[in-house]
Amino acid sequence: MELHILNIDSITQEMQRDVAERMPLRYARSQQFKFPNDALRCIGVGVLLLKAFPNLKESDLQTNEHGKLFLENECEFNVSHSGSYVVLATDSQSVGVDIEQIRERHFRVATKVFTPEEIQWMNEDVPHRFFTLWTQKESLLKAVGCGITVPLETISVMPFQDGSPVEYNGSLWFCKTISYEGYMISVCGKQPTDFQIVHL
Repeated sequence: MELHILNIDSITQEMQRDVAERMPLRYARSQQFKFPNDALRCIGVGVLLLKAFPNLKESDLQTNEHGKLFLENECEFNVSHSGSYVVLATDSQSVGVDIEQIRERHFRVATKVFTPEEIQWMNEDVPHRFFTLWTQKESLLKAVGCGITVPLETISVMPFQDGSPVEYNGSLWFCKTISYEGYMISVCGKQPTDFQIVHL
């Protein structure tokens, strides 16, 4: 398993031209964003996809019914972005990744997305644990392939906190969470999760 990490501030003009040439639909979509950083995050996803899959053709990319990108006959991958970073996780089996910037926010939303046990655990170290739980839940659902289409409070990710798997949708799922440059990143997969970080 690999975790590719890209700071959008490091995206060069050459990278942008490469995405424009090889992924014209993505590049065109990036130009529709009002704010420059939104455009760069969109382009950044293309940069990471082209790095991870050197022979990629944009027409090869497909989406499932919930909008998750995939490639036929290739390793599994998933992407996420937040703030200054775009991340892409690859694995031989289903994989999900989520990155969130650790920041102060209205944590009252926790009562709508976390179980009572998770809220009790979170309250010992807010906001660090809030974003731990949030990224773990989102990466799990992205690995399953359904995204946030089920009530988050119905899923407990507390087993992840001691390295145990979570059983969901008929499978066991493992998760690894790291703190990175003021961000929380969780990667979820079907095997005990460890990953090599690849910086671009």
